[in-house]
Amino acid sequence: MSCSVLHHVEVCVKDEAILELLTHGFGFSHCARRVTQHASQWVLKSGGCVFVVTKRRDGEEVNENGSRKEIIDVCRNDREWKKDGEKSHMNGIMMDEHWTIFCCRDSDSHAVDSVFNVALVVRNVDSVTERVRAMGGHVLRDPCDLTDSQGKVRYAIVTSCCGNIVHTLIDKSHYKGNFLPGFKTVDHAHKNRDGSTTSTVNGYHEHALDNEHSQHNGNNSDELGGQHKTENEVNASQIPKHEVEVSPTSPPLCTHVDHVTYVCRAGESRQLLDWYEQCFGMKRFFANGEETEADGFVLGGNIGLRLKAMEYWRCAETGLLSASGASMEDASLKLVIAEPLPDVSTSHVETFLRAHRGPGVQHIGLHTPTMAATVALMAGRGVVFRKPPPVYYEEGVKLNEIEEAGHGSELSMFRDLGILLDTEADIFSEMEEQEGKKRYLMQVFTGPIFKQDTFFLEVIQRCGARGFGAGNITALAKSIILYNEQQQKLKA
Repeated sequence: MSCSVLHHVEVCVKDEAILELLTHGFGFSHCARRVTQHASQWVLKSGGCVFVVTKRRDGEEVNENGSRKEIIDVCRNDREWKKDGEKSHMNGIMMDEHWTIFCCRDSDSHAVDSVFNVALVVRNVDSVTERVRAMGGHVLRDPCDLTDSQGKVRYAIVTSCCGNIVHTLIDKSHYKGNFLPGFKTVDHAHKNRDGSTTSTVNGYHEHALDNEHSQHNGNNSDELGGQHKTENEVNASQIPKHEVEVSPTSPPLCTHVDHVTYVCRAGESRQLLDWYEQCFGMKRFFANGEETEADGFVLGGNIGLRLKAMEYWRCAETGLLSASGASMEDASLKLVIAEPLPDVSTSHVETFLRAHRGPGVQHIGLHTPTMAATVALMAGRGVVFRKPPPVYYEEGVKLNEIEEAGHGSELSMFRDLGILLDTEADIFSEMEEQEGKKRYLMQVFTGPIFKQDTFFLEVIQRCGARGFGAGNITALAKSIILYNEQQQKLKA
């Protein structure tokens, strides 16, 4: 499916609201489905970005006439696992079902919506599993093989050393299928009531019919996925109609996952970096000229944040595997560690730790090659984006950078959509001088995706920029602090 070392990310949710957000709002295609006794799962795809949405279920599904529908999990093997009707549950994983695992591993019921599974393509499932075990990680599923008509997949599931995050380790070198054994490919030809068929490019019609409680009513100004809007966020009904075009034959809105950001507790980032280097061969990635080996990139004051980044080292012979044919960007896996500074309780990472009930995945950056057009389309479909204060686009702040990057004529659109631009010099600035090109990136952040103030998404376009600029990171932290302050005012 994706040629990245990142096979997919998995989201565990209480309800299906995020399906509407990703398919209708972000243009993801619903490409595969799986229903078992314990879980309902949807596979959504945009370019190389693959999300698996998992929801607990009670093991009973009804047909249209009200009779019980038999659930058949093609991954289940009664000779290998326990007999029918007997539920085996250990550390949040259903031992009688392949692939099934939940974010709240210590509970029999769903506690908090969470992005919890960062599934990785590895060279050797067994050796990586043993390295994780040796480094103190728990093996939730020992290495095993699954086969279907498309071939064989070997996989295991292990815990990380960061909160509720787990990693499904996958070797698909002998598999030609679209996704994974046990997942049924979704047919995007929807049959209407009058007998005609409608092509469902993003699979949204299938979801709307499958979920009778869908909140979508065709009004593009509605908020999607339970997002909550404040006065300083993009409201689709207030956005002027800019001239942007995205046709049905256009490339995916989002081409690949740019980075995944974890939040850890104060003092834990060094341990995280060491763990991922030992288990997966990842290496430290210095994203800013101001950061140091020991301290990382520190933003003091009420931001109270320390950032360190790591990426998959392509030359490493251990750990992860990028498939041949992967682009430079898609083949790379960047993990960013956000750590609160001691004694700063107002930072947005501390807010995440409280709302999420511990460390975990805070946000995922999705890359787009057409920033303005993509954000305009998403906002028009109801996606709620955070907006910086108006002064951000004035002279002395970011106006000069926007003009020097060649986007002066789009200033009004940037302001309306909340697009941030950063050309702050980083450790790659010497390349900029040698090549005579301005390196910059553009980005925008959504509001919270879930009811809790935890996970959000970022849309980013890199125009030569390879790191994470200081101004960029500051804008992110400040925008979240501003959002939290506005929420408190609304509650007062």
